[in-house]
Amino acid sequence: MSLTVKEYNKLLKEHKTVAGVARATGRNERSLRRWIKNNIKKVDFKDKRECSENDIDAFYIAMMAMQKAQQQLSTKQVKATITIDEDKPIGVAWWSDWHEGAVGVDYDLLERDSQLIRNTEGLYWIGGGDYKDNYITGTHAGANFEQIIQPGMQDIAVKRRMQMMADNCLALVLGCHDSWSKKQADIDFIDEMCKTTDAINLWHGGDLFINLGSQQYHWKCRHKYPFKSSLNVENAMRRIMEIQGPCDIAAEAHLHNPYCMERHLMGEYRYFIRSGSYKVWDEHGQKLAGYKGKPGVPVIIMYPNEHKLLGFRDLEKGIEVLNALRS
Repeated sequence: MSLTVKEYNKLLKEHKTVAGVARATGRNERSLRRWIKNNIKKVDFKDKRECSENDIDAFYIAMMAMQKAQQQLSTKQVKATITIDEDKPIGVAWWSDWHEGAVGVDYDLLERDSQLIRNTEGLYWIGGGDYKDNYITGTHAGANFEQIIQPGMQDIAVKRRMQMMADNCLALVLGCHDSWSKKQADIDFIDEMCKTTDAINLWHGGDLFINLGSQQYHWKCRHKYPFKSSLNVENAMRRIMEIQGPCDIAAEAHLHNPYCMERHLMGEYRYFIRSGSYKVWDEHGQKLAGYKGKPGVPVIIMYPNEHKLLGFRDLEKGIEVLNALRS
């Protein structure tokens, strides 16, 4: 039988309990209690705020619009093409791991290399990450004690160098030390540095195509990549080609130990390069195995009218050959 709220209230007054009403009406007590829960409210909210399904839909649409608006502001990309207007061979220095602000950095050499890269005609550079030491709260415990200046002042030091080196900077890659600013404080440090240098923001790494004369050279740039080997130094860069496809130059950083090698792979000769670091001494490296950072800025020379590469582990040697080729 159907039951109205008015009828139920009358029966409850007569039979005193829900069980009594159930017996009087021939209802199952559990189903009657469920009916009471759905139909009789003991509390009447006069101004309770509620949202409708339409409100939720409107919020979701606004969220999608917000993401599109944020993407319009982002400079991150994992693929970019640059055309360089030169009719002579050019050099590209793969330069990383400055670790500005840290104890144990060879600042004299960093300044000297900066001047060499800045003042060499036909030489450009790509940044491989870890431009600052950046041990902020939430990173490795105790590492903040190995900094001469704190992260806020390190940003100023890095920006100084970026401004000084802006004219021949092609792209910047985010390093793990740099990314802590994003992870811990939502500060996109590399985005700001790319605005300073007017360079490509390659985010954590990507494919960079450099058009020079009639040639196009394909770089794969990352601060670090999996599959590293302590026995085979080029293993990670070989694996990135096997997984992502071949390129002319595979470049990585991070390990503070420079190398440059050419080998035949996938039908062509290709270069594998890793930059060194100006952070020569640090507690972590010494604790692991007495490791000492080795400075090094590899240089790749590219020709404009034939597909030809020359690679050098040493910045000064690369510049010496580049100057000879352009004279």
